Amino acid sequence: MKQRKEKLLNEMIAIYIKDGIPIGSESLKLNINMKISSATIRNYFKALVDEGILAQPHISSGKIPTNSTLKSYWKKNINISNVVNISNIEVVNKASKEHKIFCGMKILKQEILQKIINYNNEYSILIFNSIETIIPYTKHLHNFLNELLYQDIEEIKNIAKNVCANELYKRLKNIATSKIYNFGFEELHFIKDADSVLQIINGDIYCILRNGFYFDIFPDGYIGILHDIKIDKKYGKMFVIGELKQNYASFYKKIAS
Repeated sequence: MKQRKEKLLNEMIAIYIKDGIPIGSESLKLNINMKISSATIRNYFKALVDEGILAQPHISSGKIPTNSTLKSYWKKNINISNVVNISNIEVVNKASKEHKIFCGMKILKQEILQKIINYNNEYSILIFNSIETIIPYTKHLHNFLNELLYQDIEEIKNIAKNVCANELYKRLKNIATSKIYNFGFEELHFIKDADSVLQIINGDIYCILRNGFYFDIFPDGYIGILHDIKIDKKYGKMFVIGELKQNYASFYKKIAS
């Protein structure tokens, strides 16, 4: 009985996300491939409402999943441990508009620390794949940088920040090693704090948050999903933000290559 109720719930949530309207027992019966009566569905619905899994917006309306139910549903059905292979940028733009979802991306340009040169004990010259930069020399910092040879600049930047190597962090932070794309700005209307919006659109958020699902940093009814992506043989991060009721399954399907 428990498995049957869970299957019924998953079918109901999928239909709700697709159509965006409350669902009654008769409507659900017509849309699922299960041998079950409308009366049995109504009994399941009543139990699910009592458990706080479903809600009824109006006395005469059908049922909808609660926000907590949708949170659990997306955490179960979106695998953030996998790298999302994206076909192309324009597809993401179209999918973002179609599904009313904000999508921000930070595409990394790999820059590996190849060599460090001590210039007359005055400067340390850092040589990466295609860029160079200098910082004032100290023996301690120079030795520290030698331990970071062949690391990516983003990794060095994070390490410098964590160990309070402020001069190094400031210098590396000003080097552009990525490109930021943002689609669906209007879907961020619910975020009232301007600084939070700025962190998202300028890419700072990717250094602050780790991969995962984010609910608490947004108002109830919204979700943020941060994970790794790959496009044109380049790796990066993607932050997807929107209402819980949007069709994220369809969104990811359309952007995948």
